[in-house]
Amino acid sequence: MTEEGIRFRGKSIPECQELLPKAPGGNEPLPEGLFWLLLTGEVPTSQQVAGLSADWAARAALPKFVEEVIDACPSTLHPMSQFSIAVTALNHDSAFAKAYQDGVHKRDYWGPTFEDSMDLYAHVCSCQHEAKAQLIYIATALPSFPILPVASTATSTARESFLLSM
Repeated sequence: MTEEGIRFRGKSIPECQELLPKAPGGNEPLPEGLFWLLLTGEVPTSQQVAGLSADWAARAALPKFVEEVIDACPSTLHPMSQFSIAVTALNHDSAFAKAYQDGVHKRDYWGPTFEDSMDLYAHVCSCQHEAKAQLIYIATALPSFPILPVASTATSTARESFLLSM
């Protein structure tokens, strides 16, 4: 058993690769399937994985003020510091913070904590936020790169315009 490597809920990596649902035409399990397995201890069906994917997609929109906070960071601020600031700013919409403020009993902490965890995972993993990660990278690694506005939307920042022009 010590030669098998990491196990997830008792299953080896090769077992997970075999058992967990894959994207159509894919060879590797979808991350949602592994997440489901870790949370429940059960191998999910393709329908359960699709439902989880849809749930995360519905939660993925990053609040505008968080985008503005990221955009306001100086280009010299380390990307992980910018990420940390963005995650901390999400507390504004925290289900747990609201429930705690409303006096939720300790035995019920898990519910809003789970909701916040699902929201955070959706925010971090959405493709929309890959663009935000690119913005953080561009602002940090390429601060002197000339960025010309692109006439795409009135609300695009210069960094977003750069990405749209790529």
